[in-house]
Amino acid sequence: MFPEEKENVSVLQLTRRGNYGILAVYYIAQRRDDTYISIGEIIENSHIPKPYLSKILQELCRAGILVSRRGLGGGFSLARHPREIKLREVIEVIEGKIFLVNCMQKAAPGCQQGDACPIVPIWVTLQNFIMEIVGSISFEDIIDETRKHEILTLLAQFQTMYHDKIAGGKN
Repeated sequence: MFPEEKENVSVLQLTRRGNYGILAVYYIAQRRDDTYISIGEIIENSHIPKPYLSKILQELCRAGILVSRRGLGGGFSLARHPREIKLREVIEVIEGKIFLVNCMQKAAPGCQQGDACPIVPIWVTLQNFIMEIVGSISFEDIIDETRKHEILTLLAQFQTMYHDKIAGGKN
């Protein structure tokens, strides 16, 4: 790792905030009703520390993923149906634009290759593939055990196909 890259976030590993954002939306989405859920209930059931959760919920409200209501019976609810909220949207609200590697960013520090880099086409293809998958999975998919199983099965099949056909079974 180059010294100037220490500040950059590794995108293939969600930060704690990103994971907490997904867990919070998941908890609210699984309720499947239009009731408002208090921050205390979310904390109790998702085990997310309050300082993180408060900021994350505010960000999700500003992004139009959640709505909030103050006062008695207030709390947080989904702004849209769970099928309309994709995993990618929540990740990008919390984490920002996603890059597979730092050199894919414009003005990325530390890379001298620039446009001449022979690996960039592979990174771009992998990033597009990952973002397509993450952008297609809704919170309804995650909540529905049958649908979640189908997604996991398809991903496992792709992994097997890649291993057998593309990687030639080599490690």
